[in-house]
Amino acid sequence: MRKLIGILLLGWVTLTSAGIAQANETLKIGISGYPETLHPAFSSSAVQSYILGFVRRPIMVYNHAWKIACMLCDTVPSFDNGLAKKVPLADGKEGVQLSLSLPENAKWGDGEPLTTKDVAFSIAVGQNKDVAVADKEVFDRIVDFKIVDDHHFTVTLDRIDYSYNAFMGVEILPAHLEKPIFDEDPATYQKRSLYVTAPATPGLWFGPYLVTKVITASAVMLEENPYWWGKKPQIAAIQLRNFENTAALEASLRAGEIDYTPGEIGLSLDKVIGFEKRFGDQYDIIYKKGLSFYHLDVNSAFAPLGDRRVRQALLYAIDRNEISQKLFAGKNAPTLDFIHPDDPVFTDDVPHYQFDPEKADALLNDAGWTRTGKAMRKNAAGETLHFTLYGATESSTGQLIQQVLQNRWKQAGIDVDILNQPARVLFGETLPQRKFDGLAMFGWISAPEHLPLTILKSDQIPTAENHYEGQNYTGYNNPKVDALIDQIELELDFDKRVPLWHELQKIYATDLPALPLYHGESGFIFPKWLKGIRPTGHMYPSSLWAEEWYRTDQ
Repeated sequence: MRKLIGILLLGWVTLTSAGIAQANETLKIGISGYPETLHPAFSSSAVQSYILGFVRRPIMVYNHAWKIACMLCDTVPSFDNGLAKKVPLADGKEGVQLSLSLPENAKWGDGEPLTTKDVAFSIAVGQNKDVAVADKEVFDRIVDFKIVDDHHFTVTLDRIDYSYNAFMGVEILPAHLEKPIFDEDPATYQKRSLYVTAPATPGLWFGPYLVTKVITASAVMLEENPYWWGKKPQIAAIQLRNFENTAALEASLRAGEIDYTPGEIGLSLDKVIGFEKRFGDQYDIIYKKGLSFYHLDVNSAFAPLGDRRVRQALLYAIDRNEISQKLFAGKNAPTLDFIHPDDPVFTDDVPHYQFDPEKADALLNDAGWTRTGKAMRKNAAGETLHFTLYGATESSTGQLIQQVLQNRWKQAGIDVDILNQPARVLFGETLPQRKFDGLAMFGWISAPEHLPLTILKSDQIPTAENHYEGQNYTGYNNPKVDALIDQIELELDFDKRVPLWHELQKIYATDLPALPLYHGESGFIFPKWLKGIRPTGHMYPSSLWAEEWYRTDQ
């Protein structure tokens, strides 16, 4: 599962703090975006992940060292420690059985014990054919689940892959609250869940904080969870405020109305760089390179873009270094493909697309899109080479990039319209239902050596028949890539996986199902009194360790 990043997603509200902790005990965070839902099973957005990091814990995560670690389990299983073992499956293949244990003192926010019954219910929700969870693939791989006791369970997965012991993606739900609602009608459960109708219900949460108030699309307020079994948080309460534009966020930060803006979902990098130039001596500002991949998804069903030569020409026709230098002060350098250079499976032995208008011209001519003088390109039928570039209306940075791209493509004789939509529409409808007649600009954030299964495999193309599940919004269908992904996944030897990764990257950089822009850095703006926050650089946000945060002014 990869998390969606809308480049910059914003909305704003001014709050009072009645009924919450005193102002000097409350950390006020300015964020850029609001999730389509707070239900943990029905979204893949970075902003949702960040908010839920305060109030929930995954079973496992990638930690700050980019290694698999337990958060809601006692020990990561492995073949060496005996908690993972190979088992025969009914179809004659071999799977893996993991033995896992939950913390015995874990409780929901209403005091009810968190047990294996909750895990069982969560898997039943994900496996139900009438329910479209964000990552169905996780649940499809579970072939058996057994409760040993209230705190121990075994789960059998249908394959032994290189991340066989990373049991991730199953978001635990409170059976004592949600199961009666689900059982009433699974097909409509998503709309009737308490996470939607009453998100301030304490029993929905089990992190160091509880959701105590929600102002839809504007704010979420959190207070310390009295039933949290881990390290006591040192900050009593947190307000997360959503801002509608960069100016409002910056002004609120400068006025002290908010204290902190996180790199994961705060100001975009260019805005942080500008802020640092003006006010850097008054704040602590850090930059973190990460596994975010900003790109242009190509709808391959749209005829002109179904031609690989056209896609390659589009990339040759833009100057990504220009974007890096003018908008990001040389940061966010152009990328070759979806693999980050710091990832151990990266290779630069792939096609490079430096700014080269002559190559773009030759490819477009070869594809039958010719021009006379400065006119727009046309094909033999007299049709103009035209498409639409989609993005999020809330993204001021995205709109600047769109204008640069539109101008360069116009110089190449390509007619491009820009159409921006609210993020909830772009990510909730346009992309999943593949309603874009051209390109869509957004970002993914993932984990180390993260298999691009959901964005590249042909069985992950969302359709009405599969309830629009899957994240292959481009409609990319390459049997060789399907086979390579399967081969990579099942190869346990890292040294043997690496050349397979390299082959996959070469195909990707040649076919260009999406046009790569850059791997993003994030900028974090701290007040000088706020300490303990450690960015991870991957899809698991810093909020998952919020109990480690503290202030030095009290």
